[in-house]
Amino acid sequence: MNRFFRYCPLLLAGMAVVLTAAIIVSNPGYIENFSQTSASMYVRNLLQGKSSTGVFSGRANDLDFSLAEPGDILLAGDQDGCYGHFTHAGIYLGQGMVLEGYVDCGVSRQRQEHYRYYDWACIVRVKIPREQRQAALEYALQQEYKTFYPIAFKDGERYWNCTKVIWAAYLRQGVDLDSMQDIWVTPDSIYRSRMIDVLTSSGEMPI
Repeated sequence: MNRFFRYCPLLLAGMAVVLTAAIIVSNPGYIENFSQTSASMYVRNLLQGKSSTGVFSGRANDLDFSLAEPGDILLAGDQDGCYGHFTHAGIYLGQGMVLEGYVDCGVSRQRQEHYRYYDWACIVRVKIPREQRQAALEYALQQEYKTFYPIAFKDGERYWNCTKVIWAAYLRQGVDLDSMQDIWVTPDSIYRSRMIDVLTSSGEMPI
């Protein structure tokens, strides 16, 4: 075990190199502006030892789920997040269930309660009529059981991560939630969108 922790920084550095190469190969048009993307921040944070990508910390928060409606978005994060304040996102289905993406089970339905096990979390609502939010949710559900891939760029419907599902669902309703206009969509980008209202939050929230 001590040997593992001794080499952990080297493993993180290797991950950063592989990630950078994957980004450049998959998105050659972004090479010139790579330093301005959230992907570059992801690489820098990995090199600094911040490796959390959505696994909750266990420190807990008191998020109130009572205001959530189908189509609302749950965001959560922890202090070791490697690509922003928030590290995970899901779209609320109703009856305590959330559609989200994980490496081990792909795009799948999970219970809402685990969002309380992050350092902070919030529920946001896209500022469009309820009928359109329901239509976005229906599109997201069509992606259930599909493959999760952390480096899921915007193009295509083969690979998904937790935020791409949400972004693509609302884009079909005429709402682009990627406020950062990056090569991928981060939870922070959704949080900063002018098209969302924060319904409730718990823990440390960005201004």
